[in-house]
Amino acid sequence: MQTTSGITAADAFDRLFVALAEDLKSPLMRIARQAELFEMVGQAAPQEQAVCLRRNADMMLRLLDSYLLGMRLSREPDALFMFQPVSVAAVLHEACGRLSDVALERNVALELTIGGKYEPVMAHRQALTSALVSLGYSLIEALPAAAAGPLRVQLAAHRTKYGIVAGMYFGAETLTPETLRRAQKLCGHARQPFVDTLPGSGAGVFVADAILAAMRMRLRVGRYQKLPGFAVTLPPSRQLQLV
Repeated sequence: MQTTSGITAADAFDRLFVALAEDLKSPLMRIARQAELFEMVGQAAPQEQAVCLRRNADMMLRLLDSYLLGMRLSREPDALFMFQPVSVAAVLHEACGRLSDVALERNVALELTIGGKYEPVMAHRQALTSALVSLGYSLIEALPAAAAGPLRVQLAAHRTKYGIVAGMYFGAETLTPETLRRAQKLCGHARQPFVDTLPGSGAGVFVADAILAAMRMRLRVGRYQKLPGFAVTLPPSRQLQLV
C-alpha cells in the first residue's frame, strides 16, 4: 500500500520512526532533568512536578501507541472491514479531553466547534481518535515557539459537499498544501520538516497522516473560519440508523 506522499507504507513507517524518535527526545529530556534535580536535592517530587512528569510520559506513550496502531492497520488487508458508524462530534470531544492536560501545561487554549448536527461517518473509531490526538500533540508542542499571537488550537467539524470534515486549526499562515507535501518528503530526513511553520520533527502530524492513509483517507491542509490547519474529509455512513 502507498501513503498519500507516494511511498510504500513500510518505507513511510521506517522514516516515521526516525521522526518519532526525534520528537520523543524533548519530553524524555525534561523527565530526565527533573528527576535528576530531585535526586540532587534528595527529596521526592512535589505534586505539581510529579503531574508534569506523568503528563510527559503519557504523551510519549500515546504517540507510540498511535504509531503502532497505524502500523498494524497498514498491514491489515481487511482494515476497511473494521469501519463502523462513528460520531465525529464524539471523537472530537474525546480528542479534546485527551489533549486538555498537555494544552494546559503549555498555556494553549483548546476550542471545540461543531458546526451542526451530523450523521455518523464511516471510520475506525480508535484510529481516527488516535490520529487527531497525535496531530494535536504536535500542534500544542510547537505553538509556544511558532505562534506570534494567542496560543490556541481549534478542533472543528463542518460539512462540505464531499463529506464531514474534522480538523485542527491554528494560527500558522505559512501552512500551505505545498508545505505539507514538502514536509512529507523530508520526514525522517530532516530534524524540522515543517520549515518556518512548526518547530521540531512534527512526528504527531506524520503519525496522523500514516493512520489516516491506512484507513484510505488523506490528511490535508485546510481552513475553518479563516484559520489554517490540518483536516480530513470523512465519508458519511450510508447505513440505516435505528432510532
